[in-house]
Amino acid sequence: MGRRVRPWWLALAASLLLHGALIGALGWRLPQWQPPAEPPLFEARLLAKPPLAVAPAPPLPAPPVARARPVRAAPPPELPVEEESEAETEAVAATAEAAAVAATDSSAAPAVRLDEAPAVAPAPAEAPSAAAEVAPPALNPLPPRLDLRFRVHYGVASGEQTLLWVNEGERYTLTSVAAASGLAGVFYRGRFVQTSRGRITPHGLQPEEFWDQRGDKHSRARFDAANGSLTLIPAKGAPRHFAYQGEVQDALSLFFQLALTAPPPDGRLTYAVFNGKKLRDYSYEVRGEEILQTALGELRTLHLARVADADGRFEAWLAIDRHYLPVRVLRSDEKGGTVELRVKSIGP
Repeated sequence: MGRRVRPWWLALAASLLLHGALIGALGWRLPQWQPPAEPPLFEARLLAKPPLAVAPAPPLPAPPVARARPVRAAPPPELPVEEESEAETEAVAATAEAAAVAATDSSAAPAVRLDEAPAVAPAPAEAPSAAAEVAPPALNPLPPRLDLRFRVHYGVASGEQTLLWVNEGERYTLTSVAAASGLAGVFYRGRFVQTSRGRITPHGLQPEEFWDQRGDKHSRARFDAANGSLTLIPAKGAPRHFAYQGEVQDALSLFFQLALTAPPPDGRLTYAVFNGKKLRDYSYEVRGEEILQTALGELRTLHLARVADADGRFEAWLAIDRHYLPVRVLRSDEKGGTVELRVKSIGP
């Protein structure tokens, strides 16, 4: 009798055949190993060796203190808290309410950042003094000495007039000398001399003394600006007194006052003017610029004229490029005649 086959081997063989058939039918394959596309990169760094930690020495035990109470850590410093009064509480509540309303108002000012210090309003400047508010404009500069010579025409007569300006810093002296020439000298003898002296102020000239000499007749006047009075001592008779307000000029200082302050800021100037015999209030207006033919050539001038009054005509042409000095003057005298002055030269 042959060897008997054990039944479990048959079962094992049948199982293997069955699994092999299933794997082949489904196309399964065992996973295969594939090398990576690129080898991984390794980076090496040298690090300093950390120092060996040294264990601190154990602290010495504190000596025992009898009944020692535990010490608490001090809290951070804070502002002292005080009890708020009822009024302060209401003020804080009102402030908080106002802040809430301002935050919701679209027209309120932008909020101030906490990291920005609020701008400190500058201290209000002192109110300017009355003198600073009414400070006059700067005067036109004039040389310390000027010698103006004019040709004078009076009807059929003619002559010459010299006007000398001397600036002594805060004071001035003006001297005018007029004399007939040619055939007119036979009928008009002697010289006509006038002198004005005074101070130079930010407003211009302030006459203090005036002398008038016509032949052998002499008169003089004294100005008191502090009291607004003028005293005239004529060649004959008792002294005469005049009162005035505002600025005052005499027959000579007026020309240089116009030169120092030209052109008028408002187009008109008003002065009290002393002509050697009387004191009158006059107003002068600007007529505009004119080109004038003179012995010095063609000059640009500013034409000023006295407003019409009972004292007759007065006009002056000031050379704009020559310190606004007068280069032509037309005026009426006491007899109704017209006197014309035309510049001949301007020198130091």
